[in-house]
This record gives sequence, structure tokens and C-alpha cells, in this order.
Amino acid sequence: MTGLKKLVIGYLKEAISKIEADSSEWDDEQMLKFAQTIAHIPMSKEQACNYLNLSRSRFDDLVREKRIPRGRKRVGFKELVWYRDELDMCKRQ
Repeated sequence: MTGLKKLVIGYLKEAISKIEADSSEWDDEQMLKFAQTIAHIPMSKEQACNYLNLSRSRFDDLVREKRIPRGRKRVGFKELVWYRDELDMCKRQ
């Protein structure tokens, strides 16, 4: 494990302990922003379909109906991606 990984893991463990003990210096807005950052995970179409438990054709239908956002291009990649946090918002609707 690299030094950076150890540093991040240590920081996260400390933050979790403080949140559980209700002694965190983070307010609700900061915690929400952090949660959104770590949940902003790119997924391929296949991964998004599996995550939402949808067939590819049903997924495409929902994208056409604008109930699921269109995929996005990333520099250096041919495949479109969807982000997990955005798909989570679609699941709640």
C-alpha cells in the first residue's frame, strides 16, 4: 500500500470516528458535498444497466424519455459514461 493510500485511509477512518461520535467539525453541507464527491463514480452503459437492474433497451428508452440523463464523453475515451450519484437520483424518482 502506498503512503498516499495510507494517508487517505487514516483520514477517512478518523472522519468516520468523529461523525459516529457526533464530534465532527463538518456541518451537514460539508458532509453532503463530500458524499457527492465520493459517489460521483463513472460507469459504462453496461455497468449502469446492471446497477439499475435494467435491460439495455429499457435503459435506452428511459434515456430517450429523459428519465435517465444522457451519457457523457470523457477526454481520451470512446465510450459514454454515466455517474452513479446521478443514477441514484433517477432511482428515487
